[in-house]
Amino acid sequence: MILVAIDTSTRFASVGVVDDACNRATRSWRSNQNHGRELMPAIVDSLAELSLKATDITHVAVATGPGGFSAVRVGISAALGLAVSRQLPVLGIPTHSVEVEPFAADITDQSPVYSLIPAGRNEISWTRHTSNSGSGEPTIGIAAPDELAAQLEANAFVCGEACDLMAGLIDQSRFRGKAAPTRDASSILDIAVREFDAGNSTPYEELRPIYARPPSISKPKPAK
Repeated sequence: MILVAIDTSTRFASVGVVDDACNRATRSWRSNQNHGRELMPAIVDSLAELSLKATDITHVAVATGPGGFSAVRVGISAALGLAVSRQLPVLGIPTHSVEVEPFAADITDQSPVYSLIPAGRNEISWTRHTSNSGSGEPTIGIAAPDELAAQLEANAFVCGEACDLMAGLIDQSRFRGKAAPTRDASSILDIAVREFDAGNSTPYEELRPIYARPPSISKPKPAK
């Protein structure tokens, strides 16, 4: 399996490549609304580090959000561009799953982990992860930092890019991970390898962005 994984969910972007000998090459950077310009060179450089080219790719994975409206769409469009013409298997991975991946071993029903992603307007997109989260729909929502702090269980932990918005609202001991960038390509590669090895993939027509809130689309003005 020659896998390319893409994450352009937020201003912190990353790509990763793993070859059939399990060698990895990754790139991470902060993008100032230039994901579309920066993504493909990062993929090409990562492939070249492993002496690969685009035609060697056999599988593609992409983070599907939530995140920036255009940023998420750039990653999904690139993934489909790489996969569709050659009918390669593709996998959409929620960005909250990427955020919580390094802490999966810490999750229990008694000690849930909340992954936090900026949702704009000084709000946070959150997902509550427990050991049984995989058996049903996860608990998700959007909240202001103080509202989220008030609803957290006493034994809950938080991780993710929006943790800085919770500073001073909950005890420092409840934070997991590091300062942004909190996601790296290793996490999305780990998830993708695991899912593809299990035979899972996403139909092309179902590979869509996940938005923290519905996009704001103005109604057309009535014709005069």
